[in-house]
Amino acid sequence: MVKEIKSPKDEFEAFLVRGSRGTKCEGYPIIEEWMVPSEPPRSIIPLDRFREYSDKEISESYICTYCNDATIKSVRKNPKQYLPLFKRSAGITGFDYSVFPDMPPFKQKELLGLNLALDYYYGNNGVKIIPNIRWGSTKFAEDFLEAIPDHCYLSLGTHGFIKSNAEKDTWSNFLKYLLERKNPKGLIVYGPAPDSIFLVAKQKGVEVISYEPYFSKRMRRIHQ
Repeated sequence: MVKEIKSPKDEFEAFLVRGSRGTKCEGYPIIEEWMVPSEPPRSIIPLDRFREYSDKEISESYICTYCNDATIKSVRKNPKQYLPLFKRSAGITGFDYSVFPDMPPFKQKELLGLNLALDYYYGNNGVKIIPNIRWGSTKFAEDFLEAIPDHCYLSLGTHGFIKSNAEKDTWSNFLKYLLERKNPKGLIVYGPAPDSIFLVAKQKGVEVISYEPYFSKRMRRIHQ
């Protein structure tokens, strides 16, 4: 009698990237063009505030993770738990892990991979996904961007990140590289999109759509 061999438990959550193609260097899961919407969101709501919105508002909005990292960790711990919510929404933006150039290289790559793995999982399960573009060191940018479709909508979070001149210079260089490398259809910006940074995109005919962040809306209503 042949003893039945049980399949090992998927401790490393390989199901997130099952069926994906990988990039040449790191093997990041490639986001397929059909996963990305052809139209921009009507509105964007942060994941940590979705309970404040009606079912109708959620169904008409994209959900973003431009919020504290603890919220993203909750998705990471149980990706399947969030699938029903994301399917109820119009779509989601990619996962905004805090990746910084001074992190150890292995940690930057880990977070870039998690962003793309979750994007792929939800996109492959019928959720429209707008890839969030954020890398740490520029030497990791090329392989990360290889996982993103050309000429599609891309998501960026600027809220709280473009206050100083140094930050603006960093953003300008980042944006020029992104435009050259991916030639996006449009940029979905959660936060301000001043011409001092984004004019170069508009001059190239790239649509730039700015969405007011949750806390900015809240403060404006309080003052009114």
